[in-house]
Amino acid sequence: MFQPFVQLVRQYDLFFDIDFSGLSFTGKATVDLDATGDISLDAVGLQVKSVKHGNRNLPYKQTSNAVEIKTGKFSGPLDIEFSGKVSENFTGFYKASYGDGYILTTHLEAVQARKLFPCLDHPAFKAVFKLVVRTGPDLKVISNMPVESEEVRANKKVVSFKQTPKMSTYLFYLGVGKFVEEHNRHGQTHLYAAHARPKGSIKTEFSFEAAQKVLDYYESYFGIPYQLPKLHQVAVPEFAYGAMENWGAITYREILMHVDQNTSVRAKKAVAGVIAHEIAHMWFGDLVTMKWWDDIWLNESFATFMGHHAVDQGYPQWKVWQDFVRTQTSGAMGRDGLRSTHPIEARVKNPEEIEELFDEISYGKGASILRMIEAYIGPDKFQKGVAKYLEKFRYSNASGQDLWSHLQEASGTDVNRIMEAWISKPGFPIITATLSDKKLNLEQERFLMAGGIEKQSWPVPVTMMVDGKPQSLLLDKEEAQVNIGPSPKSLKLNVDQTGFYIVHYQGRELQDLVWKSRLSPLDKWGLISDAKALLLSGRMPIREYLSLLERFRKDEEYLPMFEISDQLELLHVLAPEKMRDTSRRFHTDQLKTLQAKTDENSIMLKGIVAGRLTLIDDAYAKEQGSKIKDLASVDPDMKRPVVMGYARSSNDYNGLIDRFKKSATDEERLRYLEGLASFNKPDLVAKALEFSLTGQVKKQDVRNIVAYSTSNADARSVSWEWVKTNIEKLETMYQGTAQLSSIMRAYISIAGVGRVDEAESLFNQYPVPAADATLERLRIYDRLARSIMATS
Repeated sequence: MFQPFVQLVRQYDLFFDIDFSGLSFTGKATVDLDATGDISLDAVGLQVKSVKHGNRNLPYKQTSNAVEIKTGKFSGPLDIEFSGKVSENFTGFYKASYGDGYILTTHLEAVQARKLFPCLDHPAFKAVFKLVVRTGPDLKVISNMPVESEEVRANKKVVSFKQTPKMSTYLFYLGVGKFVEEHNRHGQTHLYAAHARPKGSIKTEFSFEAAQKVLDYYESYFGIPYQLPKLHQVAVPEFAYGAMENWGAITYREILMHVDQNTSVRAKKAVAGVIAHEIAHMWFGDLVTMKWWDDIWLNESFATFMGHHAVDQGYPQWKVWQDFVRTQTSGAMGRDGLRSTHPIEARVKNPEEIEELFDEISYGKGASILRMIEAYIGPDKFQKGVAKYLEKFRYSNASGQDLWSHLQEASGTDVNRIMEAWISKPGFPIITATLSDKKLNLEQERFLMAGGIEKQSWPVPVTMMVDGKPQSLLLDKEEAQVNIGPSPKSLKLNVDQTGFYIVHYQGRELQDLVWKSRLSPLDKWGLISDAKALLLSGRMPIREYLSLLERFRKDEEYLPMFEISDQLELLHVLAPEKMRDTSRRFHTDQLKTLQAKTDENSIMLKGIVAGRLTLIDDAYAKEQGSKIKDLASVDPDMKRPVVMGYARSSNDYNGLIDRFKKSATDEERLRYLEGLASFNKPDLVAKALEFSLTGQVKKQDVRNIVAYSTSNADARSVSWEWVKTNIEKLETMYQGTAQLSSIMRAYISIAGVGRVDEAESLFNQYPVPAADATLERLRIYDRLARSIMATS
């Protein structure tokens, strides 16, 4: 929160003396600031030893979260000496282990800088940082800026860094360890890849290539060059999140920097996507920062949206906007269709609330709304507005309102009114379409996955294709009529799914017009995705839903095939006895189609479909599992189904554990973890889940094995029991990261089907932040499972 008396922070001069083996540090922070009264600085887990102004000691009191200093009206530097311990979890200045070694690294978003040094830990208090670090002579130190000087004195290395531009405290970075560094360039910018593994074990050529491509794109799109003299990409061996946009020193999980000939297309696309997302933050988030965490969605939504633009430019063969709707838009609708959602712009009253905002709404919904607005005003005007916004607020702070005003000015449209409605209200609309008297009737209300009606309206940019010709309107009231001509031959709403709404076409005549339309892959995805929403909410019976899917059973396009596979995987886990044959039939047909395709998207999808088929077809699992001895020669995307098939057909727990322990890369380790969660014997899956807590599995990857076991219908019960038993351990493991909340929403809402009463009791005992959303989604899935099981 804002400090009542501090008006300005100019500079932090920071000195750290780091005892690498002792996992502790001492430090001195000289904070140059202005205040109208006594000063309170954020400080958590630090021991403040003294506070001075010049040679004068100042009285202070330290609380659990602050150091309160008696200064009166004040202007100038405060010298604060302090000490601290390195954290064992994922926040602040923490130990990230690998094998027999470790590095020390920071993760300071959202309000964790206070765990490293006393500060005004608020994004609006931007300041410049000057850093000096003293540590062991055999260690390297990485920070936001290039090294200014480095020398060894009395068997200690002292590293001084150049001064940063003005930035927020959460973007500060400090990494210490035996880093291997590789160098490249992008114009005048020095690019570095750093990791702590033996030289050559993390292949960074592709991560350099991706960084260079996206830097090219952003510098052209924003009209502002990358602002720092260097950019590090640092591989962190233990990391709760995928990556973090520290200005000039981005941190990533190791799997998101390593690409070689054995890397799957799936992993390669993830590498490019995350790099593009994080480098977008160098402008949107770092150069221009939100005023307060209410607008965190603006950072994350924009990086998500622009990241897809950049990857689409650099790797057009991947058609990543198709991935965008299947992951970002779909994920956001799945969260926002709950009553227990939150508006995009959520009011943050205290720091504990911030982490919970890093969710599908702040990333996926916000990015989808930006895509909708770009389509509404046009890409050129959108770009112009964004560029002017960044230019005006560079090295400063801004709000969502500032961006809307620039987009409105650039486009001459009422962007402010549209955006204010979309970011301030929870939920999104369902538009019911009917035909009468040669007119199209449109009626909107809030979509609720749990069912029921809630009258509400948004200003919705509705697009449609009538007889191949585009039409549009701004539907800003509950109902409207559209003249579509006397006898249309085809009609489809929400062209290419740029709008964040679902459509329910009612009446055979209108539905026939939809099926007669020339449908793009995005349009097909929209029909399939909307059908799932209608099914979950009870608006579409399971038979009608399956009839709609049947229309696409022979479809050969990547996006509709992928969406159908996703949906059938979920339905099979919810109701395996009823859905196994349908899922097997669809996945077998898809696999035959994909066998003949050689593009990278099809190669990736083939591996995913094959993996899902091993869980429902014992003969196919045995066929794939037989290739385990020759795994090295198997296509990288097909190695996963081979391992899963081997697990299903052999139940060789010890053999897979041995392979896991010998794995050289994170992708290999995750592949064997998934195999360990794929056994058809639940007791072996339970054993694998217990293994994940022995310290031999990275803490960051424990959530993965929960995801894998939840996808295995044979393991749903043991997955539920394991989470129920270990919820306290998971809460401690992921403290301060909101990872437990996402585990609950995504997986426990599935594993708990058939156990709603048990789940309610569990969350009464452990009221975790995600309890309401998890229980609501669980009740929806449970209702659907019972409905499917009741069909003859």
